[in-house]
Amino acid sequence: MKKAGDLDRSVRSLRETIRDLRDDRAEQNTDLERKLDQLIGMMPRFPDHFIYVFNYGLGRIVYHRGFDEVLGYQDEEVDLELLYNTYHPEDAPIIARINEAAIRAMADLRNPHDLFSLTLTVDYRMLKKNGKYIKVLRQTAVFEIDQSSGKVISTFSLCKDISSIKTSTSIGWQIRGPEMASVDLNGLQDYLSRLQYHPSPREKEILERLCEGKASKEVAAAMGISVFTVNTHRRNLLKRTGLKNTAELVKRAHDEDWI
Repeated sequence: MKKAGDLDRSVRSLRETIRDLRDDRAEQNTDLERKLDQLIGMMPRFPDHFIYVFNYGLGRIVYHRGFDEVLGYQDEEVDLELLYNTYHPEDAPIIARINEAAIRAMADLRNPHDLFSLTLTVDYRMLKKNGKYIKVLRQTAVFEIDQSSGKVISTFSLCKDISSIKTSTSIGWQIRGPEMASVDLNGLQDYLSRLQYHPSPREKEILERLCEGKASKEVAAAMGISVFTVNTHRRNLLKRTGLKNTAELVKRAHDEDWI
């Protein structure tokens, strides 16, 4: 396994971002961790799944389950450094940049009406303890909100071994929720050939109307949203897919059966 000093610079940047979000005033809440164990422990663990809860203030994983069964790592081995080191070297810079952008966006959320206001879905390769790589699909969402400040306290990640379903080395990903427009993904432009973006349901609604030949003003009127919002979604779709214009976006939507 790679040592910390061998980490890709983008992974080091992710680690520094997480460190910056730490709150020295945050205290380990053993009662919360006990409740997490009771709450999540009651949930059945589906085959090939593992989960973890990351606390922003503490800057560490406060709960995890299933790493031993899926990846072969014992409980005492599971921490953020382990996650960094299990990224496949070819996937590491991409996953780190996506993670960093999503973490910053989630940290900026205040009083979300829905814990799924911002959800990241991404698949990539992870190293098992036996030295073999598997393809993992991870879904991450807000888990806990501070009642006084409205800030995100922790996130929940549900991961599944999808090696038998997806064998390609491309990285599929999706960001969904009304806050997703705030996610800064400029650092991904050099990796678009490796990425396969899957539009969110909201983005598909807009795409469907664009494919009908509607202008932004017409799409906005039909959906009851502002023209600015429509154009923001359009720009984000172009940036996330690496396409140049709406015509290419419409063609991709038909080719990939997005609508």
